[in-house]
Amino acid sequence: MDKKGNYMHFQFLIEDQSGEIMLTHLMKKICIVYPSVTVNYKAFKGIGGFKKKNTVKEIKTGKLLNDLTLYLKGFNRSLRSIKSAIIVVLDNDTRETKDFRNELESIASQNNISIDHVFCIAVKEIEAWLLGDREAVLTAYPNARVSILDKYVQDSICGTWEILADATYHGGYKKFMKDCGNTYSEIGKHKCEWAEKIGQYMIWERNCSPSFKLFMTEIYNRLPSK
Repeated sequence: MDKKGNYMHFQFLIEDQSGEIMLTHLMKKICIVYPSVTVNYKAFKGIGGFKKKNTVKEIKTGKLLNDLTLYLKGFNRSLRSIKSAIIVVLDNDTRETKDFRNELESIASQNNISIDHVFCIAVKEIEAWLLGDREAVLTAYPNARVSILDKYVQDSICGTWEILADATYHGGYKKFMKDCGNTYSEIGKHKCEWAEKIGQYMIWERNCSPSFKLFMTEIYNRLPSK
């Protein structure tokens, strides 16, 4: 670690494994340019929901929103002695983004989280960030149906992963769902595959997703000098 303090540690809390895969590809590229940056990832098994008030026991559930308070408080203690930031990455799904962010900030405030932290919300979901780099999608999937990709309005509230499946899966969305058996675990495997294949080709500067640009701005604003 740089004795002059010219370093930065990012602690990511991510909704699911596919998000971790994509962010790992992105942050590897950043760490090449900024070797004093360190990164750690905690991926959850879905978003879950906010804890009920007056809950006595604090038990980890594996869901991001349920466990958010526990992890924020834990990292607030363990990372306070180093230059660091907690980056929470999650989907807004059908929530109103501003209200959702206010809820998240309220949790941090109520628990006196003093460490630098930011909530980065993918609109509507993390697959929107993959779709934001059309060139990366087509490099990973040369036979993707461009006509389907053209119908997608960036960061719109729609079935984002369904569009990605329809564009990249042989036979389209209906065949995809038939082959997956409409099971969450099988769909999750394909989400991880998209994140792996597309994520390796993503270039931050050409991504047209507004919510991704906000995320990258938060990262860049915290990078140390080279």
